[in-house]
Amino acid sequence: MIKKKNKKGSLIIVFLVLIIVVFGSLYVFNEKFRKETGEKPTELDKTDENPLVYTGSVTLAGNVLINSDMWYDTRSGDGVYDFSNAFKLFKENLKKSNISFYTQQSPVGGKDLGMTKNYNYNSPNDILDEMLSTGFNAISLASYHAFDKGTKGITNLNEKDVIYSGVSTKEEDRLKNSIITKNGITYALLSYTMSTDEKLKDTYSVSVYSEELAKKDIDKVKSSVDVIIVSIDFGNVANSTQVSEKQKSVVDFLVKEGVNVIVGNNSYSIQPIEIIDNTLVCYSLGNLLSGHTRIDSRISAVVDFNISLTKEEGKKKIEFKDINVMFTYSYNKDNSNYKVVPFNKITNEFSSYKTYYEKYK
Repeated sequence: MIKKKNKKGSLIIVFLVLIIVVFGSLYVFNEKFRKETGEKPTELDKTDENPLVYTGSVTLAGNVLINSDMWYDTRSGDGVYDFSNAFKLFKENLKKSNISFYTQQSPVGGKDLGMTKNYNYNSPNDILDEMLSTGFNAISLASYHAFDKGTKGITNLNEKDVIYSGVSTKEEDRLKNSIITKNGITYALLSYTMSTDEKLKDTYSVSVYSEELAKKDIDKVKSSVDVIIVSIDFGNVANSTQVSEKQKSVVDFLVKEGVNVIVGNNSYSIQPIEIIDNTLVCYSLGNLLSGHTRIDSRISAVVDFNISLTKEEGKKKIEFKDINVMFTYSYNKDNSNYKVVPFNKITNEFSSYKTYYEKYK
């Protein structure tokens, strides 16, 4: 009896060892398979995982509208137009952000299409070179004047790390250059105008706003980006510091569609800045550089802020932090010596700037 018990006990031990070996082998094989295939742990496998947090910085500026006097003022010979003096003081005070945005209100058709005339605008290519040199890497090209020089005036930028939106030479290329990634945050820029000065010959040269088009574009990019910026030329609100019901209606629609930042323009004056349901809305930032004579049309707001993006369990959260505003004045003396002067750098260019600071702050 004793021998039988010993034999039975040995069998049990052997059986237990076999079980340990089998399950141990399965565990080792499973871990090796995960490493080789790059398979990520399932939700059940995760323990105490921290959310991913990314930070970025954004600067938003207003319109650049080049008139014929600026062509003469910046001409330096050999067909070159030098805008460096116009932006020297501004460049020294501009925050260096991951995304720096402005609106090119006048089309950049180049010198071969002739100098700008009032209400039928054109800009030399040199203005883009200067804006890129200043630090801008996001450009809205859809505007009321975007088709002033027809399809020949449509600007295509192929610069590295520069996004633009609003004009195109092909339907399929409308959003081709509208997405960029900085510091782990992916941004999309969509640009529209409510109307154009000249009648369009097609539906893609300039992106004319409609709820259908905006929704189509937003739906196309939203799954692949973190932050959607929409620039919109409101068209018929020139010279108004008040927000119209039409503007509010457009903004409400874009907010509901999930847009994160909305930048309005073509009021030629500064309009309110507010946050609506976690969407930062700048109804109008005014004219950064223009030849307008009204004081309100020569003052602009340059907005900079930080973005915090938190990703956790398949969800993302956007927060705007440290929002700042810098006011600038578009100066000229007798239609020459054009320059953008930050309020904190004004000497004798604009004697009543403190009054306007109080008006807009």
